[in-house]
Amino acid sequence: MKINYEKLDYQENAVKAVINTLSNHDETATKLILNSDYLDNSVRETLLNNGQKYPGSGYLNPFPQFNIEMETGTGKTMVYLQTIMALHKRFHENKFIIVVPSRAIKAGVEDNLKKVQVYLSDIYNTDKYHYFVYDSKQIAQLQSFEGNGFEIMLTTIQAFNKNTNVINQEYNEGFFGGKPLDQIREANPIVIIDEPQSVDSAKAGKKAIASLNPKLALRYSATHKEKQYPMLYEYGPVQAYKDRMVKHIETLGTEVNTNGNIPFIELKEQPEFKNGRLQAKVLAYKQVKDDFLKRTVTLKKGDSLAEKAKNPRYERLGKVTAIDSGNNFIEFENGYHAEVGALEGENDIWVSAQMEALVRDHLDRELRMQDQGIKVLSLIFLDQVKNYRIYTKDGYEKGIYAKLFERIYEKVLHSDPKYKKLNDYNVPVAEVHDGYFAQDRATRNKPAMYRDTKGDTTKDETAYGAIMDDKEGLLTKYIPGKPETNTKAAKLRFIFSHSALKEGWDNPNVFQILTIATPKNDLTRRQKIGRGLRIPVNQEGKRVYNENQNIVTIYANETFEEFAAGLQNEYLEDGLLSNRIDEDFFTNMVVSKSVTNTEDVLTNKKEEKEIENVNEEKSTTDKTRKVTHHESVTFANVLKQNNIINNNSKPTARGLNSLSNNTIKKKIVDQSVSEGIEAATAKRMMSIVFDRFNVPKPRDRRDRTTVQLIDKNNSYFNALWNKISYKVRYHIKFNEDELINAIVNGNNPLKDIKITRMTAVQTRARVDLNTTNVKDRVISQNTEHLTWNDMPIMDVTRQLADKTGLTRKAIIKMILLTKKKDSSFIKKIKMNPALFVNRAYQRIRMHEQNLLSHSLVYIQTGEKWSKDLFKPFDASDNTLWKVPERGLKKTLFDKIPTQSQEERKFAESLVNEEKIKYFFKLPNWFKIPTPFGNYNPDWAILAETNGIEKLYFVIDTKTTEEKGTLRSGEQTKLNAGAQAYKAEGFEDVRFEAPIKVIGDLDL
Repeated sequence: MKINYEKLDYQENAVKAVINTLSNHDETATKLILNSDYLDNSVRETLLNNGQKYPGSGYLNPFPQFNIEMETGTGKTMVYLQTIMALHKRFHENKFIIVVPSRAIKAGVEDNLKKVQVYLSDIYNTDKYHYFVYDSKQIAQLQSFEGNGFEIMLTTIQAFNKNTNVINQEYNEGFFGGKPLDQIREANPIVIIDEPQSVDSAKAGKKAIASLNPKLALRYSATHKEKQYPMLYEYGPVQAYKDRMVKHIETLGTEVNTNGNIPFIELKEQPEFKNGRLQAKVLAYKQVKDDFLKRTVTLKKGDSLAEKAKNPRYERLGKVTAIDSGNNFIEFENGYHAEVGALEGENDIWVSAQMEALVRDHLDRELRMQDQGIKVLSLIFLDQVKNYRIYTKDGYEKGIYAKLFERIYEKVLHSDPKYKKLNDYNVPVAEVHDGYFAQDRATRNKPAMYRDTKGDTTKDETAYGAIMDDKEGLLTKYIPGKPETNTKAAKLRFIFSHSALKEGWDNPNVFQILTIATPKNDLTRRQKIGRGLRIPVNQEGKRVYNENQNIVTIYANETFEEFAAGLQNEYLEDGLLSNRIDEDFFTNMVVSKSVTNTEDVLTNKKEEKEIENVNEEKSTTDKTRKVTHHESVTFANVLKQNNIINNNSKPTARGLNSLSNNTIKKKIVDQSVSEGIEAATAKRMMSIVFDRFNVPKPRDRRDRTTVQLIDKNNSYFNALWNKISYKVRYHIKFNEDELINAIVNGNNPLKDIKITRMTAVQTRARVDLNTTNVKDRVISQNTEHLTWNDMPIMDVTRQLADKTGLTRKAIIKMILLTKKKDSSFIKKIKMNPALFVNRAYQRIRMHEQNLLSHSLVYIQTGEKWSKDLFKPFDASDNTLWKVPERGLKKTLFDKIPTQSQEERKFAESLVNEEKIKYFFKLPNWFKIPTPFGNYNPDWAILAETNGIEKLYFVIDTKTTEEKGTLRSGEQTKLNAGAQAYKAEGFEDVRFEAPIKVIGDLDL
């Protein structure tokens, strides 16, 4: 296949911004405008047109430099190559140097220079450029800079930023008669700086760029650090996202919950000094009521994690012996060492779950896109090369992750007959994946060795070469029966790498990216998503714009909330988002002195006229000016005085909402004018506030809303209602023996303890960008139960004896007698021993307290609750959870009354869980009579397993899963509910209580 290039408006606008500036916005100019005064005026006009700040005239010296911002994946390289062509055609400029920070980016740019040479010559109707990649071993190439030829030189900054570089050496002989660099200096080239934040952020880099004697420098990046250069054009992440010029971003995070069976530890952040002592915050399983939950525990030297977490599984660690804030680790007496970001204890479970999700998503996407001719690629960043490929004297062996991948791929591929439709179904698993790593060359005594690198060494060029050599081949789909597609590249769909591909390589058809992270992994979230942002291409090499499928999924080693928050912080740190209006927020923004050129945010023309007449200077000139620091401070203070922003300079929802009132806007403009700001400037600054900050209207908690009924004729609803809607009555059957609550034979016996399996909850969320923040939106959730063969051995009898005060002999007897009643009881304990210990303790305590003294017997009355009782109703806004659009087919009302944040999360889980087909909150008129008062369960649920078996649930949600921790009144009603659904006629209905999370249901 061959990539087809297309003209994109935003790329053409980026080129025009440079050409217009350098021509003084004169379409007839054929020479660069380099006179400082003319150029500066032209820059101001460009900045005014683009809404950018004027940084001052320092950018002109020692040579003019300009910033152009292009978001990752939007074709930054194509933009500056087109700009080179436009400069050549319009101004007859012939000498260009492209300076890049790394070999990775150099390899990518070289590939582009080679492939677009003819295309660019054709669309610009001019001669082709000649290019070369600078190589100190082929110094004679610099002769190309003599004469009038159209030349482009590509080089890394490292090739000429030191006095010891070959290019900077004096030569007494040869055609140079001096330094090779002099050849470049005499050409007075235009310099293109790719990723300037990595090229010349230090003095050595700036000195090196200046040594080229540039005519001017154009700086291209998605992340400009130095703001002293004018931003001629900006196409940032928010604009690219809005224009659908990059893929949507989706995250899939796996939260593993082993209930404390595996002694998980994660050092959350760099240790810090507090109250004169160094302390570390670790995430660990801490006892909370009847569970072990992941909680943050603060440790100091000498502390015992087992004691602070109240979890005996950590006893083997001993006490904390060292906390190191320099190297970010914590160490225990037994030598256990935990570093920031390492998922110690549960990493293998996490990797397995995430890799299986990636493979399944990959195959499902291939099914959807196969007929569109789009090849799907997955990229997996490894922690260490040896985990994928091991070298020996006899050759190479597969590492643990290569073996794991092949097991998972085979498992998923053969898990569903639908995958037989894939063209690649019969391709051997060994041919669908490969690794691209830095490599030492083979010698007589040893094979080629793969290295863990940072992507910036000469060894990395082996990886770049391999992946770049057949870029089109990687985009070619394998089709059985077509010999031209029977190639290694066409069959390859899963790419493993270390750091080599973290930058400089952007394949448009990467849809899945998994990072198996370690504490030393330095990939940012932006780098992760950056490898897969480009719009995909089909087998004709054409871009395919389909926002419903153009999604890159990041399999993150953190929750989706943490990923979104972390991505937002990276954008904020890079200045790409702004969530504050501080004193300098408006400083140096370019405005026009002419009122007619000022964008107005007022919609009422009468009020607009009134504001324009308030102390406004009449001006007939169109010259630009910049907002002063004083004006910016003044306007920010006016916003603060009117409660538009708070004391931390952050806009408030209520404040921004008030700006929709023209009276408030007029008041702010009037006040600003009275303090010396021109009305046009005040209105421009207010316009900027409106453009950049869009906060939704806050809800009035006193308001009431009508909750609408969706569809009472839904087949799932009718099936569920027909099962649960029978009314019941009870009678009490006394049996003296049942009043003696023996642990083994009494009510709530030991065998009935609910032991759920360990879970891995995978949450898929869409990441949405706007000018002020990054938001996450949950799309789906899937809960898988874990069976882990490497579970550490746990002495449950000793732990129960310690907790209850009973002898170990008594505990063993209870377990053995219970086993006679339930032959699978020991197996159940082994399924989740830590949870068993806690819940057995609660059950034993409940019996000891003799909470239940009788049992109930229920029968159906023959009557049913009528579904006509379901009607729209009014409720307070602050008590309602709005059902997202994707959940409306799964429930009865468009909003659900909830009593707590936990209940809202549970409702959201019901929407997201794929196995839940229908649910609704049981109305308050749905009552079960009990001796203790009427009982109203929480939820009715219909689930489906394997797409066939239907399960009908009536459940009650609580903040715990163990009855023994509930108040006695709650326990008795739950017991009554359980007895009610044991009545004849309810055989298909399962009553489950208490339920805390979806994973507590055995779906």
